[in-house]
Amino acid sequence: MTGTTIADTRLKRHPIRGFLYGIFFGLGLALITVGQGWAALGTWPPFIVLIVGIIVGTLWATFGPAKAPKGPPPAGATLAEEPTPEPEPTPEPEPAPEPEPAPETEPAPETEQIPEPFDAAPSLEAEGDDPLT
Repeated sequence: MTGTTIADTRLKRHPIRGFLYGIFFGLGLALITVGQGWAALGTWPPFIVLIVGIIVGTLWATFGPAKAPKGPPPAGATLAEEPTPEPEPTPEPEPAPEPEPAPETEPAPETEQIPEPFDAAPSLEAEGDDPLT
């Protein structure tokens, strides 16, 4: 079988990105140590904390848990161990039965028609009272 298999797909690691994140992590920890008074600004401990942050970020990006690939497998990829099963032939659909004729029934009785809402109100002009005068 030729082509790419899913078993050949590899996760990408990003050690340079981890290095850059480690710089920010180390700077944050160094600022916390200086801000809390655990180390003075002109001494070695903040610099050592920065270096430890860089090492931790790089190691985490290189050996830490990786995310699954975002996209689908490459086109034409198949499973390495399992062969692709052949699709089963679909049976032809049976013709639909003809509908039975509806039984004849008597027409529904006529209902009383409801008047329109504005037709039901009495007219003021018919009584002779003019509300504007």
